[in-house]
Amino acid sequence: MSSGWKNTLSNWLPRWSPGMYRFTLGTMVALAFVVPLTLVALPFIEFLNGMAAQPKARPQMTYGRVFGQELHTLRASPAGTISRDQRPVLFETGGNTVEDAVSIGAKVANPIPVTMEALRRGQNRYDIYCITCHGRNGEGNGPVVGPNRFPAPPSLHTDQARRYADGTICYIITKGAGKMPAYAEQIEPEDRWKVVHYVRALQRARNPKPEDYQP
Repeated sequence: MSSGWKNTLSNWLPRWSPGMYRFTLGTMVALAFVVPLTLVALPFIEFLNGMAAQPKARPQMTYGRVFGQELHTLRASPAGTISRDQRPVLFETGGNTVEDAVSIGAKVANPIPVTMEALRRGQNRYDIYCITCHGRNGEGNGPVVGPNRFPAPPSLHTDQARRYADGTICYIITKGAGKMPAYAEQIEPEDRWKVVHYVRALQRARNPKPEDYQP
């Protein structure tokens, strides 16, 4: 081949720099990974899958969120059962009045047995949430009540309070009554009943009865 042809051919062919070699090698390596993966994943890629991707209710599952709350299926649970993340609801009806507490709460018995463990737990919840207004002994002289402070609640040792059924006291804890706010968000349903047991212990300590000392 004449020198003229060699010069013409060298001018026509691209000049390979080290950067061009690295770019070409990188492209080939990338294609070696991307192409097989694409071929494997292609059968599983759905196109125009609006019907498949739409929210729908499946048994035992959620199907989206609205305002941060999960939407559950409309399938009814078996009678007498609740889901694992659902807490039993106490006193769905009624307002924050003593009249409702007496009429509605008195129909619900305390399901928690009286044990030392239950009393200790009730005292723990009472000391955290109730003592500030009701006082350590339930006399309504907590540290936040007084002149230029919060109004004092009624004493838990009045005849009226001692005649309240357990359900009435639990109702008041749950929904509030008068100026007392509801504590349903702060105290778990089971703990509310334990607080009732502790309130009964405070009342018996102030107004003991002969039957309280029977073995």
